[in-house]
Amino acid sequence: MKKFAAISRVLLGLMFVVFGFDGLFHFFPMPPMPEPANAVIAVLISYHLFFAVKVLEIVAGLLLLSGRFVPLALCLLAPVLFNIVWFDMHLAPEALPVAVILVGLHGVLTWQHRQQFRPLLQPV
Repeated sequence: MKKFAAISRVLLGLMFVVFGFDGLFHFFPMPPMPEPANAVIAVLISYHLFFAVKVLEIVAGLLLLSGRFVPLALCLLAPVLFNIVWFDMHLAPEALPVAVILVGLHGVLTWQHRQQFRPLLQPV
C-alpha cells in the first residue's frame, strides 16, 4: 500500500504542478468549452482568483512531490478538487474522468495519512 500511495502522491503532484503551470502559461492547447464554462472562467480571471488557484495548485503539487507536508497539501487541494468536480459535472462533463482520477488519487493519500487527520475530527 505504501508503494501505491507513493505513486499516487507523485502522480497527483505532477498533475497539479503541470496543469497549474499550464493555467498560467498556456503551453497545452485548450479544447473548446461550452459557453457557460467560459463565463465561469472569465469571472475567475476578472477577480484574479484563477491566478490564485493556479499558484495554490503549484504549491500543493510541489509539496506532494517533495513528500513533505503531504497532509497540508491534501488540505489545500480538497477545495480545489471540489470545484474541479463541480465544474466538470455541471459545465464540462467530457473532462469528468480526469476529475474522478484526481479524487481517487487524493482519496488514496488521505487514507494513507488518516492518522494525521484524526485530531481534526476530535471535539474540543
